[in-house]
Amino acid sequence: MPASVRNGTASEMRKGEMRKPDLRKADRRSPAPVHYGTLPNHVGYLLRLAQLRVWEDFYARIGPTGVSPALFSALMLIEHNPGLQQSRLGEALGVARSGAMAMVDRLERLGLVERRADPHDRRAYGLFLTAPGERQMAELIERVKSHDKLINQVLSQQEHDTLMRLLRKFIAAPALTGEAHSAPDNDPVASRTKRAGQTGRRQTISREDRP
Repeated sequence: MPASVRNGTASEMRKGEMRKPDLRKADRRSPAPVHYGTLPNHVGYLLRLAQLRVWEDFYARIGPTGVSPALFSALMLIEHNPGLQQSRLGEALGVARSGAMAMVDRLERLGLVERRADPHDRRAYGLFLTAPGERQMAELIERVKSHDKLINQVLSQQEHDTLMRLLRKFIAAPALTGEAHSAPDNDPVASRTKRAGQTGRRQTISREDRP
């Protein structure tokens, strides 16, 4: 290579004049499409996407209060079952004992729930809403009603009724192993809790919905 070319190249490199890729052009390129395979045909995948959609609006409306969907469910059960023991709360929600304890601890820190000694069992404590908890619960219920109304706008009343009926049927379906059974309409987690016992698995609160 001639000296003049070598010198010129070295000079360009020193001055930063070597041609560089245009990153702006790369940024303008559309990302490669994601192929989902058979995922859109799986019930679990669609239920998960539906759950995320519901949570997104729930947190937008109720999130600033510090109450998650799981905590709201716990508050509802405590409100309608004053004195409910923590272990029974966990069973009703289908979560492990440690998950129920974490939820109650969080609700206590928020000042919404208090533990009271059970007069019939010194080792047990009953759960009660505090006075602020009762007041906030009334507000939370109204917010959740608005939340439900908004997320259901895409469905007609008939479609909504059908969806609710099918979800209850799906949740109450018999376990894959063990005897078939059904759960009452007002106890949607009964069969799920029973299935966990039949299969030897422990129900835990999901990471995304931990208090």
